[in-house]
Amino acid sequence: MSTNDEVREYLDYYLSSELETDFAVMINGPWGAGKTHFIKAYLEEREDKARLVDPLYSVGHLYASLYGIRSTSEITDQFFAQAHPVMNSKAVRLIGTVMSRALNGFAGTDVNSGAENKSLIKDMVLKLEGRVLIFDDLERCAMPLVEAMGFINSFVEHDGLKVIVVANENDIPPDQRIDYARKKEKLIGKTLRVASDPHTVLDSFCKKLTHPRVLEVVRQETLALLRTFEGSGKKNFRSLRAVLSDYERLVSGVDPRLQKSDTGMARLLLFMMATGVDYRSGDLSASELAGLPSTRQSRLIAAIGKKEKSPEIVKVEGLEARYPEVQWDDPIVPPAALAALFETGIVAADAINAHLSQHPLVVGYAQAPAWRQLWSWTDLPRSQYLEAREELVRQLATRELTHPGVILHAAGIVIGAMAFGDHMLGRDKDVVAYFGRYVQDLQKSGKLEPDRGLFTPMGGSYGGLGYGSKDTSEFRAIYKTVRAATNLSFADRMKEIAGTFIERINKDREAYSSLHKYGVEEGNYADSPFLHYVDPDAFARVIIRDSSPDGQLLASLHARYEMEKHNRALSDEYPWIKALRSRLEAIASEAEPPHRELLAIRIKYYFDKIEQAVGARTEATDIDTGDEAAINEELAG
Repeated sequence: MSTNDEVREYLDYYLSSELETDFAVMINGPWGAGKTHFIKAYLEEREDKARLVDPLYSVGHLYASLYGIRSTSEITDQFFAQAHPVMNSKAVRLIGTVMSRALNGFAGTDVNSGAENKSLIKDMVLKLEGRVLIFDDLERCAMPLVEAMGFINSFVEHDGLKVIVVANENDIPPDQRIDYARKKEKLIGKTLRVASDPHTVLDSFCKKLTHPRVLEVVRQETLALLRTFEGSGKKNFRSLRAVLSDYERLVSGVDPRLQKSDTGMARLLLFMMATGVDYRSGDLSASELAGLPSTRQSRLIAAIGKKEKSPEIVKVEGLEARYPEVQWDDPIVPPAALAALFETGIVAADAINAHLSQHPLVVGYAQAPAWRQLWSWTDLPRSQYLEAREELVRQLATRELTHPGVILHAAGIVIGAMAFGDHMLGRDKDVVAYFGRYVQDLQKSGKLEPDRGLFTPMGGSYGGLGYGSKDTSEFRAIYKTVRAATNLSFADRMKEIAGTFIERINKDREAYSSLHKYGVEEGNYADSPFLHYVDPDAFARVIIRDSSPDGQLLASLHARYEMEKHNRALSDEYPWIKALRSRLEAIASEAEPPHRELLAIRIKYYFDKIEQAVGARTEATDIDTGDEAAINEELAG
């Protein structure tokens, strides 16, 4: 007989109407082990059997969670709500609270009430006679445990009710353990342990899934899903339920083409189960999860080069060993997006959809770019690998890849293939020199996309995928070259913007805010230097018109440079600021009183603040944005 069968047998004995008891029973076990699920399932089954014998049977059980409870009235409020579910208006809930307090008075706890009221509430409202009372999450009660247990004892000792307490005794607060042990000795007659069956628990969770396709995939992958869940060694059913919920939310909120991919849906489910359980247990941090793809790429390079394994690589190998059915090379959805989902609950639909729109398993090989196919080349059959390889080599030869992120992915793929003996560019080609010429050609022709935001301390990836081979010296050299060329392309674009900016602000005062708002694509330039391409004399004559200062434009300039206290995003403009101030002061000196003094005051006020914000930065040692330390930081993400 299993342990659970023994527990059921004992509960049958304890809850029988013939047995009079003066003690409660405890179900003890670790958090998330399925204790609540077990006891609720047992009682529901017991009550169903009672109704077969007596169709009028309606006693049932009452359940209260003690999690966060600070007063006993909150407990009886839960009982009242279950005993009278139809009484749900605000007025009735208020009455319920009053009645709960009166019941507490009967139990000798929170509120003292008249004997007549106590009897009325006990016998006519809650009608506790014959009820089984469940008190769950004892260890997470916010009030002192001895007070909660004293309240529970009143139902056992005064009313002779059958009471089951559900707890994780390992989490009893250390400062309460001595008092808890003494109180338990008087209250608890038997302590039982249960181990819920994963198949049964999963089946109950599936009944709460509302998305037909999600339910279908979970049913199809039940065995693999449970093996993956059990691979954690924790059997925390709350984590199982949480991951299923996250999976359903994600699938429901992104590109519906994902639902049509059996392989994609199954692969994503198993990956989320493995990483989700480890994340919720604290064995895998959000940053470690987000960095898994690049860490695995690094492991391949380290293995080939026989380098010492980093702690991150050791962790990846541990994950692979515990979860052999998970496809770690490609979880369909970027791990960074899954990390955000686990950590914040947010489904980053736009970023995920952009990723899915290029995924071969979601849109098909014909619709997926060659570089995207080759990023996960280990998944490709030989014929498809050769087809994608031929296409990538052709695109490189014709300079068709123009986004710096795609170019870096292509470089990582080429370097990675070399490590495995496939020289895509030819055995004698210098890969660093090749990509240097590649981006130089694009930059000179104006075709290199100026996505400067790709190269930030949060960089190290594009399209939701980490760059392959990023730990190699060849890739770092290419990264530096691509970054420099992209910055030049960005500068060319900003020169074009600068050429029309005076005209823009002359026509529209609302355009002033573009100086301190973010988003180049939306015409905002808060972190994009370009004013040094503008004639300071022309800009000064926009600020001062007919001897009158434009306070709104001066305030917008001040707002632009305020963040320079913390960074050097606009350092190229610092000399221009000084030139602009000098030109403004010259114009002001030629004005007639009282505007001369007004201009002098305004110029000093705003430019003193601006120069204060940039002053500390101009005194700092210049940073070589192409140095190895900066590259390491960016590629680390």
